[in-house]
Amino acid sequence: MNKKFDIPFLVKVLVYSKYFPIIVIRVKNWCIFVLNYIGIRNDINFVYALRDGTKIKVDDNINIATMAVVFIKKDYGEVEKNSVIIDIGANIGVYSVFAARKENNIVYAFEPMTNNFKLLVENIKLNKLEGKILPFNLAVGAKKEKRTLYLGGSPFHSLYPAENSPFNTRYDNKLTAKQNYIEIECISLKDIFQENKIGYCNMLKLDCEGAEFEILYSLPEEYFKKIEKIRVEYHDHKVDNNCTGKKLAEFLINKGFKIEKLKEVSPYNGDMWFFNPGYRKAY
Repeated sequence: MNKKFDIPFLVKVLVYSKYFPIIVIRVKNWCIFVLNYIGIRNDINFVYALRDGTKIKVDDNINIATMAVVFIKKDYGEVEKNSVIIDIGANIGVYSVFAARKENNIVYAFEPMTNNFKLLVENIKLNKLEGKILPFNLAVGAKKEKRTLYLGGSPFHSLYPAENSPFNTRYDNKLTAKQNYIEIECISLKDIFQENKIGYCNMLKLDCEGAEFEILYSLPEEYFKKIEKIRVEYHDHKVDNNCTGKKLAEFLINKGFKIEKLKEVSPYNGDMWFFNPGYRKAY
C-alpha cells in the first residue's frame, strides 16, 4: 500500500472529515484546500480564497492547518467589531487578517521570522488591510533585548531550544543541541502598550511556542486591567514547573481573569480562553 494511504493516514482523514462540510461552505477552492489539509498535496506559494472575500497566501501545507484552526475550527473564537487586538506570534498573518476584517478593528501583529513576516505583509496587502494591521518584525518576551530564536519546522520556531520544548520535539524529532538558530530583536508586552500608545486591548492572542509564560509573568500589574480577553495556546516547558498551562491559568485567575474555555490538545499543550469581568468597569 502506498505510504500516503496507510492506516495512520486513513485515521487522519477520518478525524479531519468532520470539518469537510465547513470547508466547502467557507472556502472557494475547497478541493485543493482539503487535499493539502490531509497531506496528499503540498502546494507552495498558493492563495486560498474564502467565500467572504478573504485571501490567504501560504508557503506550505502546515499553514493550511493554521487556516483551519482560525477560519474553520475557530479555536480562537470570534472577534467583535471596534476592537484593538494584539497578535503575538502572528506567523503569516492568518489570525491578524481574520481579526482585522471586522469594522473599525486594528491589529498589532508581531512576528520575528523574516520569511513569515514577508508573507504576513503580503497577506495584509492581498486583503487591503494596510492601516488596520500594523506588522512588526519582532519577537515578544520578558524584556527588550536581543534573543536567540531556535528554528524548527515552520511555524514551530521558539525562544527555547527543542530539548526544553516537547511541543517542538513532537514536530521535528531530529532537532538536537545543534539546532539551528538566529539572533532576533525582542520587546516586552509592556513595550507594546507603551510604544504604540495602546490604552486598552480587547483581544490578546498568543501563539508563541513557550514564550507566553515570560510574556505574561513579566507584565506589570496595572496592564492586566487594560486587557479584556486573552486567547493563548500554551506549550509546557520541560525544565520549569512554573511554565505549564495549569500554572498560567492560576496566575491569570489571581490577576482577576476567569477561564472561559480550556482545551487540552496533548499532555503538554492546549488552548485557553480568559476574560476579565472587571474590564468594562475599569475602561
